[in-house]
Amino acid sequence: MPSPRSHLPRYSLNRRVVYYRFASTVTPKSATSESTDRHVPPPQPPRGNKKIELKPGPVKPATLRSDAIPSTRPSQDTSSPSFYRPPRHTKPPIPVESSLSLIALAKQDIVTASERGVLEPPPKDATAFKRFTHQALQLLKFYFRGLKAINTHRKQVAIISARARSGGALPSRMEQRFIETYKRDVLKLLPFVLIVLVAEELIPFVALYAPRMLPSTCVLPGQRDRIVSRARNRQLNALFSHRGVFEAISKEGKQSGFVPVKHIGNPGAMCSMLGLPAWGPSPLKTWRVRRHLIAVALDDERLRREGCSRHLTVPELEEALLERGMISESDSPSADVMRAHLNWWLDNVEVLPAGSDAVTRRLLMLGLVGAQK
Repeated sequence: MPSPRSHLPRYSLNRRVVYYRFASTVTPKSATSESTDRHVPPPQPPRGNKKIELKPGPVKPATLRSDAIPSTRPSQDTSSPSFYRPPRHTKPPIPVESSLSLIALAKQDIVTASERGVLEPPPKDATAFKRFTHQALQLLKFYFRGLKAINTHRKQVAIISARARSGGALPSRMEQRFIETYKRDVLKLLPFVLIVLVAEELIPFVALYAPRMLPSTCVLPGQRDRIVSRARNRQLNALFSHRGVFEAISKEGKQSGFVPVKHIGNPGAMCSMLGLPAWGPSPLKTWRVRRHLIAVALDDERLRREGCSRHLTVPELEEALLERGMISESDSPSADVMRAHLNWWLDNVEVLPAGSDAVTRRLLMLGLVGAQK
């Protein structure tokens, strides 16, 4: 006898089989969730929520500062190709003259130092006598702190020298210049102490007529600004007064690429342009120029080793240019322009023609700077 299941239609049989399989094969919930969770992406956070503010949050600069470090050298930067040359001057400098007397200048320096926080200002209700005694006491404290700073610098220089002797890192350019400044301050220490002990009121006169006698730690801000301004004007005056000397130097070294030291026609003009003392006989002036250019050559090597002029600030750039006889074209030049001038110098002194050395090559560069080529 045939089975009842055999008489069912095919579609009915299939439907029932499907029904039975659906009813009988139930997958455990845990296994299903584990298999599906692996493929389901994590839920996205809803849009439109309030933004979380970081405190303190990152601050985006509005504009790039003029003294920021460029990503490329100015000589390779297309934004300032015209400044890859020595500075050029078409007008003589304006004389830096003041109608104030020496006593008025000294008072002005004290007021400027008080405004910049270097000296403590006197009380507003102080009498003339109390104001005078207060300012004199503040000056004594300032000079005493300056002398103490020289002793502190001595310890720091000893640490740097000990590190180099023990096989550690050699002094960087900043450290080397710090050591040189300390050595110059030590030479000025004894005469300066004598002036402070004997006649403190003579210091403003020394700052005006003999600024090289003051240690770097004992100069008021107003005195420093005046010293830098006068030095810049003296170098610029030498540039205009001795243009013929520098044109002759540049013409002589045009073919060979260098100028021998003995061919310097006027070493005093070279000293004046470099900011060196121009007094004394000609051999002494020539010795000063040679010694200065040797120091500049070592500084050029450190600048190249540390990324040329990328890390220098605006005051450091201006100081480096003055040491190489290059006076800025304006009173407030941009950092990019000064970097282009300095890189022009570094790129050209690196090339040493046959028969030249670090000094003779830089003499030609000074001739080009003085001739405004």
